[in-house]
This record gives sequence, C-alpha cells and structure tokens, in this order.
Amino acid sequence: MYKKFIIAFLLLFIVFLVTGCNNNSSTTTTSEVPLSLTTTLHPDSLILNIPEECNGVEIIDGWIPTWCEEFKYIGGVNPSKWRHQIGGGGFGNNELQYYTNRPENAYVDGDKLIITAIKEEYNYHGYTSSKIWTQNIKNWKYGKFEVRAKVPAGIGTWPAFWMMPKNSVYGTWPKSGEIDILEHSALALNKAIGSIHTEKYNHQLGTQISFSKTDLTLTSEFHTYSVVWNEYSIAWYLDGLEYGKTIVNPNQNTDVETYAAWPFDQEFYLILNLAMGGSMGGTVSPSFISDTFEIDYVRVYQKDYGYNDLESPSDINNLQAVKAVNQTAYLIWTRSTDNQEVKLYHVYLNDQFFKSVSLNTLFLKNLTPGAEYKVEIEAEDYAGNRSARKTITFRTTIVS
Repeated sequence: MYKKFIIAFLLLFIVFLVTGCNNNSSTTTTSEVPLSLTTTLHPDSLILNIPEECNGVEIIDGWIPTWCEEFKYIGGVNPSKWRHQIGGGGFGNNELQYYTNRPENAYVDGDKLIITAIKEEYNYHGYTSSKIWTQNIKNWKYGKFEVRAKVPAGIGTWPAFWMMPKNSVYGTWPKSGEIDILEHSALALNKAIGSIHTEKYNHQLGTQISFSKTDLTLTSEFHTYSVVWNEYSIAWYLDGLEYGKTIVNPNQNTDVETYAAWPFDQEFYLILNLAMGGSMGGTVSPSFISDTFEIDYVRVYQKDYGYNDLESPSDINNLQAVKAVNQTAYLIWTRSTDNQEVKLYHVYLNDQFFKSVSLNTLFLKNLTPGAEYKVEIEAEDYAGNRSARKTITFRTTIVS
C-alpha cells in the first residue's frame, strides 16, 4: 500500500510540474500525463498493482515488473511460483539426465538458485539434474521475460531458459510453438543462443529461426538474458543489447495457415533447466563430475498499453486478398500503428462479425468457389479505441 501511495503521489507531482511549466502553451506533448487520467487511474492498472516481491525493481521504458523471483530465501524453490518436472527418458533430444526435486540438484542459498547436474547412477540414468517451470501456476501472453544467470562450462551441459504454450491449441510440438530465451552449450562456450520453433520453422526441418551473441565471460560472470515478445515480433537481448529479432511477415507465409508460422498468440509458461548431452549438449566429457547453472533472478515485465491512450489506431491500408482460389484465400494488410499498441484486428465477413486476430493476416477456408465476398477490417488498441473499417470485395477463382 505504501508503495502504491508513493507512485500515485509522484505521478500527481509530475503533472503539477508539467502543467505549471507549460501554462502558457496549449500544446500537450506525448510525455505529459493528463491530470484526468492520473487522478482516475484504474485500480487494476499495472503500476498500482506491482507485486511486493518486485519492490526495488526499476520501471524502465514503461516496462512494469509484474512477476519477480529474486530467490531471497533458503531451501527448495517456492512452490507458489515453481513446480518440478521429475523424470527422464531423453525428452525427444536424447538427453542423458534424470530430473529430480532433490536439494542436491536444485537449491536456493538465500541469494540465488543453483541447479546442479551430477554424474551418478539414478533411476537407470547416468546423470541427475533439475527442471522447474511455472506450468499450471502462471502463464503470460506478451511481455519482457528476463533471467540473470551464469551458465556452466562443463562439456556436455545444456542450460536453458525458455517458454512453452499453456495449451497446445495448434497441436503437439512444434505446432503450438516454443520460445528459447537462452540456450548454451559448452561446444560453443562463448555463445548465447535464442530461437523460436514452429510448425514451419523448426530445427527438425533445419528452418528454425535462431540468433546468437558471443561473449567471453558467459561461464565466469552473471549476464542478463531476455526477450521482448509482442503480437508480431520477438527480440532477444544480452545485457540489454538486442542481438536478434524476428518479425512475422504474412507475405512470406501464404503457403501455410497463419499459426503454422506464428503460433505466438497464446499464453506461455516459463522453464529453467540444465540438461546433459542430447542434440545440443553433445558428448559429455569423461572427466565430468558436476557443474552448476546459477540463477540470480527471473522477472517478467509488461506494459500498461491501455493507460494514457486517447488515440485510435491508424486505418487499415493495403488490404488485399491473395491466392483466392477455390475454397481458400489469404487476407493481408499493412500493420496498423498506435501511440501505444494495437491489440486486435476485427474481421467482418459479408457484414457479419467473423473473428478477431492479432496479426495483420487471416487465412480463410471453406469458401464457395467463384463466389464474391465482402470483408471489412478494423484495428483496436488496448484502451478499446478502434480505427475506421477498411473494406474489400473479392471473388475466388475456380481452378480444377
């Protein structure tokens, strides 16, 4: 409560300074906070509901901490934030470890989480380690996801910080997507790797989208690894510096349904683990005894896009129907812009609401060959402001 009072007081003070310094001008800049919005800040606003465990975490560039695991306790991981996955079997990657919930494999020392991989015979496996996740506890759709960690140097280790879908609405892996925020292998000791996997873009096809960043101190020092994920892009950062970004391009994906290229419109959960061997860890050194993946903190940030947004999104442009053949067609348009962020596009088919999508594309199927269709599309932002509707009519071509 005290923190919320301080935040509200500071916002009012800023408004007082800004309006006082600009009382001779009728122009309001985008950096000013209108008094009416400040004094009527919704009680569900993110800035008024920062969790207690996020106290002391800075709000930078509008990123508000909404979930924080600082590991300032001793013992096993907090069960209100994490669950252990227990078991082995290779996990589809020929991994060698058996995951346990033993303190030997995962322990919080009052300052950080230490995940330890150990060479030992355990449940018919030659190594033990730990894997924790927020599955069935906490999931997110869009935001900034960050870990500060030091990765192991042992040959054969494979630490990772990654995300998987809450529900596999588009099918089993990789159809419903995977976001790898950090992967590391001692086979490339100085390289941090970030990737996504989808039905169209995945490592089994050799089409995965990956980026890497070289740093000579990954195994000797703590570094911050993060992604920023929104409706149409995912960007990777090492110590706050962007080293890779993928932006979905509808024009490049008219050979598949939209989700096959970009299933990232669903909720995902977080995972931390240290694997041994497998497709990325490689052959484990015969001299390996144990090594650790040390995690200082894990944080999730989000932006309050509905706050201070009085402008409507830009109108839809370049709306077109491509590959309108027989029973299918792809609708593509230029992504709308907003002073905050566009949340959804609402699609109307023959004057009836059809569906809402987060990307500037829609695959239509089960159409009548040779029939004419009228489509209207409008953009909506997080404050509920909507653009004007853009209309197109098209007729499907009959091809035998």
